[in-house]
Amino acid sequence: MAHSKGFSLIETLVAVMIASVATLALLEVVSNTSRASENLLSRFDDSLRLGLVAGALTEDMHGQTMSAAEVLQTRYTIDHPVILESLETPEYEIRLLPKETIDPFLNTAVSTSAVSSIAVQKGILKSMHGNKTFFRITKGES
Repeated sequence: MAHSKGFSLIETLVAVMIASVATLALLEVVSNTSRASENLLSRFDDSLRLGLVAGALTEDMHGQTMSAAEVLQTRYTIDHPVILESLETPEYEIRLLPKETIDPFLNTAVSTSAVSSIAVQKGILKSMHGNKTFFRITKGES
């Protein structure tokens, strides 16, 4: 009886099928990782934009609906058209709550004559992507 030195057709098909299943599993992992990475980058971008917008808001913007570009251009000069275009959406409905002054050393043994209070203000930016809440802390009244 003669032995062949190659693989049979069935062995080859089984090997191709196993390789195909492994490749499909690898592609699924890469696809999921890519989506998760894109989602993370988008959330990071949104956080950066929110931080910039929250820092540029003024009291007279309360109740207005403005794009990030409109808010930021009150404080910064933005000339680059690609950056301006990327900041046009989403539009935010701006809601600023009244500032609350807090004395952090109230009812303590520390002398407060040299320490000023702080003011905390809550803000809400509503957009088509949902609501974003932020807090601004500034120096209060002496």
